[in-house]
Amino acid sequence: MKVMKSFLLVLSIPVLIGALCAQSLPANGNFEQPDPANPQKPAHWDLPDGLGVRWADASATPGGAAHGKAIRMDTAVSEQAMVVSWTKAGITQWAIPHAASNAIAETYGLSLYSDEAPLEAGKAYEVSFDYFSEKGTAGKVWFRGYGDLKGKRKRLDEGIVDCAGQGQWRHFTGVFHPTKHAPNVTGFKIMLFAYYPPGVCWFDNVTVRAVDETSMPR
Repeated sequence: MKVMKSFLLVLSIPVLIGALCAQSLPANGNFEQPDPANPQKPAHWDLPDGLGVRWADASATPGGAAHGKAIRMDTAVSEQAMVVSWTKAGITQWAIPHAASNAIAETYGLSLYSDEAPLEAGKAYEVSFDYFSEKGTAGKVWFRGYGDLKGKRKRLDEGIVDCAGQGQWRHFTGVFHPTKHAPNVTGFKIMLFAYYPPGVCWFDNVTVRAVDETSMPR
């Protein structure tokens, strides 16, 4: 995949305003900013348990650029060890009845959610991110749309970007149309997910932006 760079010599006021309005959602997709209320977690993302899911420094691959802070997932950790780690961290949204000693990659996988961010009706959204797998562990990034249904906040739409690879950082993108399929969607969350085969993988530089598909390269 080629990385395209552009250089801007003169920046007009309208272009500057457009760039500010097109800033990425969710915030802190590069994971560099800690949460002011809890420095153990990245701002605008859920709390990593510290064992299966960690917020850590990501080493650069040989000849590659440094990645700074990123999300590390190890799906070789057992179900039993994950239950202990979630309990210790005070994380209550995940539960495994009759947790086994096998790797969590074999059953549930591991995930981390962003905070919900608003979206606009009728717009397409491009999700992009970097992914690194040490030994070929596959991952997915979910774009999940939420809205009100019968007085309750519900997940009404979702799309997936599959990601795989081994031994180097790779860049992935996907485009989604949340309100085309579910008009009641008013916000979204990103879910990072890793599963099989058991092993370590990393996510970084998650961005979501509204796009005009008519101007996108084909």
